[in-house]
Amino acid sequence: MNSYTVEFIHENRAIQVEEGTTILQAERMAGLSPDAPCGGSGKCGKCLVRISGRVENSLTKDSRAKDFAETDFTEKGSPETEQIVKACRTEIHSDLKVETLGRASSHKILLDGSGRETVLNPSLQIWEITIPPCKNGESTSDWERLCVALENACGRYINVQPNLKILSKIAALVKKHKGKAQAVLSGNCILDVREVSERPFLMAAFDVGTTSVAGYLLDARTGEELGTESALNPQTEYGADVIMRANYALERGTRELSVSIRVLLKNMLKNLCEKAGCDTEDVYQVSVVGNTCMHHLFLGISPESLVLAPYNPAISEPLILPAEDFRLGVNPGAQLRVLPVIAGFVGADTVACLVAVNLEDEEKMTLMIDIGTNGEIVLGNKVRRIACSTAAGPAFEGAKIACGMRGAEGAIEHARMRDGRMECTVIGGGKAEGICGSGLIDIIAALLDAGIIDESGKLLESPRTVDIDGKPAYLLFSEAESGSGKPVYLSQKDIREVQLAKGAIAAGIQLLAVKLGISLEDIEQVYIAGAFGNYMDPAGACRLGLIPPELFERIIPIGNAAGEGAKLALLNKEEFWRAERLGRDTEFLELASMAEFQDWFVEELEFPLK
Repeated sequence: MNSYTVEFIHENRAIQVEEGTTILQAERMAGLSPDAPCGGSGKCGKCLVRISGRVENSLTKDSRAKDFAETDFTEKGSPETEQIVKACRTEIHSDLKVETLGRASSHKILLDGSGRETVLNPSLQIWEITIPPCKNGESTSDWERLCVALENACGRYINVQPNLKILSKIAALVKKHKGKAQAVLSGNCILDVREVSERPFLMAAFDVGTTSVAGYLLDARTGEELGTESALNPQTEYGADVIMRANYALERGTRELSVSIRVLLKNMLKNLCEKAGCDTEDVYQVSVVGNTCMHHLFLGISPESLVLAPYNPAISEPLILPAEDFRLGVNPGAQLRVLPVIAGFVGADTVACLVAVNLEDEEKMTLMIDIGTNGEIVLGNKVRRIACSTAAGPAFEGAKIACGMRGAEGAIEHARMRDGRMECTVIGGGKAEGICGSGLIDIIAALLDAGIIDESGKLLESPRTVDIDGKPAYLLFSEAESGSGKPVYLSQKDIREVQLAKGAIAAGIQLLAVKLGISLEDIEQVYIAGAFGNYMDPAGACRLGLIPPELFERIIPIGNAAGEGAKLALLNKEEFWRAERLGRDTEFLELASMAEFQDWFVEELEFPLK
């Protein structure tokens, strides 16, 4: 088979690929992070690239392709020409120059969370020990003498399983250092023995979100946070939401998705340690949280049970595993700790949020919402808690929105109407290139107040209402005014996408209240978790009915509470077991199985009256 050179102009990178490889596949092979919210099905048009070379398009010239008037489809063997194509549907049949379009330079990823203090009491401990030599005439094993040395240091009986990986180190420590050593212990596991030194003693926590990943490096001796790191989840190349990724895994296996996220965590750990002046060899414990699909894909578990009724997880219990099995680049004896999940679509990230706010001991009736591609909602207190999941869709992450984008430079993040003109705040301070989730909420709220969108969601006539591709849209910035040379607008379809998302979340809140036998007025506080909730204007969310308007004064943004919970589970061993109890004892309400959900959903589709 022929192979060709693909040169990525902006990235100054070139690779060899086999004939028939798609440009999207080539981008992944080159280590780029292409934007493909639809998972490469040719539906979203977010992966457009400008090329020079001969290609073959695998998407027929149907009405779907015509939605993208820019795309000039060519047949195999056509004369070389410059054209804009969908990377996911375009096969390579010659040397090619590729110019990636609309690539955001930096993303706003939330790392901070409103956590709580805890007593430093990690399961991970380090002890100074002296391993005695074996006396002449005796035959006590190196392992037995190591355990005796630990008992002397800890003041308690040590009964642990032998660790074959560290046995060969014991004799050398006795011979070279007269048995003086440091033993790393976690519960009933000896993870390592090493020379006595001032080397760091580290832990790391990760919140693996559908769109982004947040990482934290912690000092196990002091509990100090030594550094933070964030990145986009590379699995977005395989689909914007969990359903797309689950379907990709069912069709092609979990390997690509699992390896991509594990490699990212390994690289993030390396960056965290380099910035802190440490070595990844000194990381002995890693905690990971994420929604149930991210949880399964990271572990390499097929998500089949999540996408087929009754939508149950393959495993829900907390896990303590050898980190080495996941090639994270940490100490060979390190542990991986994975928090439990509640249900098929209420994951370990929700449990981590519950740990962060300590809902297990909370007396106030509390509503906690994490709004993302999947909306997780928990209502209750220390007496009883019920969780549900709503298919909010990826609209708030910028997917399925005509000019939608993630929270990155060039995205409209906030907006308000003044003197008949929409005033927009753009991330980075430059010209607008698209709209992120928080901006989407503000724009629709402003248009509702201005009477340009009615309660049914219909976009009405106004000086800025224009026709785009035969459908009405509200023009925010013209081609000349935008930063991309393309108009930035809100379409009628965008409004419908938001209505679907907000209708599902609002219906979920109502049904949880009904299940608990309370009214909305009985809810005393509303925690909004996650990046979208942090940047979202609560007033705008209540104007849309995403959050019941009567709860406006009770809203408390708590930032990346999932990351905070992941850290707490390392800093205090009791918090890890608190997570186990919260995961086990929080009830799950399956909305899809409730006949009344559809009625509530339809009722909540409309926007509230002003």
